[in-house]
Amino acid sequence: MHTRWTSLAGVAAAAALTVTAAAVPLLVEHGRTATTAPVASHRAAPAIDRIHASYLDHRPGAPVMVVAHRGYWRGAPENSLRAVGLAVAKGAEVVEIDVQRTKDGQLVLMHDDTVNRTTDGTGRVADLTLDQIKALRLRAGLGGAQAALTGDRVPTLAEALAAVRGRAMVNLDKGWAFRDQEYELLAGLGMLDHAVFKSSAPVPEVQAFLDKDRRILYSHVVDDANASSVGTFTGRKPQSYELIFDRLTDPQIQPAATAKAAALGRVWVNTMWYGLAAGYTDEASLVDPARGWAPVTDRHGASMIQTDNQEQLLDWLEARRRHAPWPVVPAGAVRVQAEDYSFGGKDAGYHDTEDDNKGGAARKYEGVDLCDQAGALVMCWIRAGEWVRYEVTVPRTDDYRVSARVSSPYSPAGRFTLSFDGHPATTPSDVRNTTSHDAFELQAVAGEQRLTRGTHAFVVRMDDAAYQNFNIDYFQFDRA
Repeated sequence: MHTRWTSLAGVAAAAALTVTAAAVPLLVEHGRTATTAPVASHRAAPAIDRIHASYLDHRPGAPVMVVAHRGYWRGAPENSLRAVGLAVAKGAEVVEIDVQRTKDGQLVLMHDDTVNRTTDGTGRVADLTLDQIKALRLRAGLGGAQAALTGDRVPTLAEALAAVRGRAMVNLDKGWAFRDQEYELLAGLGMLDHAVFKSSAPVPEVQAFLDKDRRILYSHVVDDANASSVGTFTGRKPQSYELIFDRLTDPQIQPAATAKAAALGRVWVNTMWYGLAAGYTDEASLVDPARGWAPVTDRHGASMIQTDNQEQLLDWLEARRRHAPWPVVPAGAVRVQAEDYSFGGKDAGYHDTEDDNKGGAARKYEGVDLCDQAGALVMCWIRAGEWVRYEVTVPRTDDYRVSARVSSPYSPAGRFTLSFDGHPATTPSDVRNTTSHDAFELQAVAGEQRLTRGTHAFVVRMDDAAYQNFNIDYFQFDRA
């Protein structure tokens, strides 16, 4: 059957598009409407020639490259043009995007085989035409059935390439089956220096593709199944090796193996969730880099990190360069971790609907449910009528804004009040949908509280009548 591919004329037209932060339209995100202002870059977006040269540079001490997973999905739908543009504006040198092919042979950005999770439609990408997919609206963030719909549409690969031209590279995930079509598109645009192909395919299959054009850039994915493939390429070689390991005993992460990979190209590690890099995750790194990003780079030699927290990773890399402390709580702020609740005991320090700690990640013999959420220790399995007592010590008398770092894929997600030192409860705070239990967001709660210098007790009480299904990582008190 003849498959219609994107014409080069259409590609050229798409390449003429320019996506900038200033062009970002009105959006609906996490259930609220906001006008997105121009995004201030975390740092100036480097020119593509410097990024390209950096990708080819795997000498010891080469700066770590930051790869944005599915674009900046915290500010726009994953794999959307806005997510790609925001990732570049916020400093990512490489944007990971996922490629699928439509029924009529067009390459589009979509992680899943279906459009169900991330759009208002249903069906397999391969069974839908480009026109049918373009009619769909993308859901906020990581999507999900209850995530808010936005005005964003599913982009084509050509549109995504236009968005990064001259500004950043893309990593082509999920698209190995369409590699020849991707290659023709990139070659026609003169953008082979902008894209990194990837796969864990057998070496002879990859070798045949790499040998067709010396300009092709490639990252070889190495896991338990093909750990011995590092160093076996005989013609053109990968410029990076993406190491996947769920245990530190896996052969591909042993010192000799990582040293071999580093001698041949960049070492790429993913820190988004458990199973990709053993226990080294973004969330663990946010608590203490020594639990994630630091050993990934220092012990295992990673010179590329793919992350869901690109801003924080860039901040940490800069802090490490300056030998500055990190993480840094905002000046004047105080954080209270969800697991640090009262030791008063059942019905004095907390009330839980069950005596079991369903998460069991900390204080497992008490009743408050505490889970390990990809490295974040959180209060979980929250239900109506439950309450938990905490203490907070503030350094000076002042008005404080109270926020909670929360996550939930549901709408509504939950409702709770706070009460301080036995005073009447605050106005109820509704938890907004963050699109995933793993997608944490600092949300304002309880308005402002006047607190005198010293220690105060506060009680978090879940609304008896509200649906509750969310996680709390910590509470933050900022001087107003």
